[in-house]
Amino acid sequence: MVNEVTVKVETPTPEQHQALRVKAGMPRRSDRGTVKGLQNTLYGICLYLDNEIVGMGRVVGDGGMVFHLVDIVVDPECQGLGLGKLIMEHLMDWILQEADETAIISLIADIPADGLYRQFGFDYSRPESVGMEYQWNQRES
Repeated sequence: MVNEVTVKVETPTPEQHQALRVKAGMPRRSDRGTVKGLQNTLYGICLYLDNEIVGMGRVVGDGGMVFHLVDIVVDPECQGLGLGKLIMEHLMDWILQEADETAIISLIADIPADGLYRQFGFDYSRPESVGMEYQWNQRES
């Protein structure tokens, strides 16, 4: 099946992005945020099967010092076929051409996808540092 998949260097449309995230069980983003965020993609990959998007991945950041991999998603019906690895190969090939050895290349891994990312040289940053995110529901009024 991987041979039948078409790889396109492009950013998904907002509709594709939202639909694929939801299908994969990931949180839906606001339409406004999605449109704005996708416009700031440094590099994007979309995978298609029979003209339907079945996978995507993006790189965001400043293009020099910081590269962050996001939205690495494969349609649940197509998982286990090597499509996540295919997305990562494209993203990492691009980053390693653009970045130098002082750049920060990061991602937030959902378990068990951390096993995939370790194949590409990613490792846990603990104990030196940990990933953190702002908790909107914890915000004081």
